[in-house]
Amino acid sequence: MKIENDFNVPADPGDTYGLLVDLERVGTCIPGGEVGALTEDGSHPVKIAVKLGPMRMTYGGSARIDERDDDSRRAVLSTEVKEQRGQGSAHATMTMTVEAGDAGSRVTTVTDVKLTGRVAQMGRGVVDDVAARLVADMAECIAGRLAPEDPSQEVSGQTEIAPAKPIGGFRLALRVLWGRIKRLFKRLFQRRRER
Repeated sequence: MKIENDFNVPADPGDTYGLLVDLERVGTCIPGGEVGALTEDGSHPVKIAVKLGPMRMTYGGSARIDERDDDSRRAVLSTEVKEQRGQGSAHATMTMTVEAGDAGSRVTTVTDVKLTGRVAQMGRGVVDDVAARLVADMAECIAGRLAPEDPSQEVSGQTEIAPAKPIGGFRLALRVLWGRIKRLFKRLFQRRRER
């Protein structure tokens, strides 16, 4: 399945791109995610925990940057993870570009995802909603990292980074439900206006 997302970051495009291709730093912005140090084969160990209602899934695997064009601020990231207790797996290839935008930077991502196991059984709509919510939370975190409100967070020229809190099942379910309700009302109002 293909998932397309974009978001704005109130920071210089070069700084935004630099953070996005620094997997250890940006990994702290992935809710429930951990990214380890670069290994000899050019990959990073990754771990991500997702909780949906009564289901809690923890995945482990690796991530790497397969392509990187710093001049055009474009990179291709691939991730391969397997469920640690279960038979599910996920393979994702994300192409991301950073361009100058009205508020600083515009980040566009196109992700091809192949899922197996329990997550794959949830259906495209739920997966899209969850992905959109994760990207929104990640974008908010990235914006905070690049434009800290508290100057005391700066340590030797870099922002001190605390890990993003994992999204719990109840919180995520509410956000997904609220997003669906808003879209439903928007469609209903559009139909009434068209009449």
